[in-house]
Amino acid sequence: MSLKFEKEIEDVRGVTLSLTKGDQKIFVVETKKGFSRGGHYHNITMKHLLVSGKIEHKKTDIKSGRETINIIDSPSTVITPPNTAHLLTALEDSITVETFVEHPQSTLFPKYREIVDKKMKS
Repeated sequence: MSLKFEKEIEDVRGVTLSLTKGDQKIFVVETKKGFSRGGHYHNITMKHLLVSGKIEHKKTDIKSGRETINIIDSPSTVITPPNTAHLLTALEDSITVETFVEHPQSTLFPKYREIVDKKMKS
């Protein structure tokens, strides 16, 4: 079993590299300073390894509506619990890594997704 490059996706926020190793999927995600990723939530816990840079991690519990905001420096693990909307905004050029076996389903969270989309259009 060896690491395989699958594809590269690029937009104004940066580049996402998609890799596989057996049944594991690995995303290496570059986010340029000032841009955001996320704006959705999942039914599972999400872990992002912040390997370089600095981010603002906003998360809102879908049931309670409680929002928390943390500033996170690399290296660090960013954990988002199930059913918690998340938004990762790069305060510096940043790189995160995500791994999973099956890509989790996402449900949009308009309050955060609008932030992602607005910046991408400007």
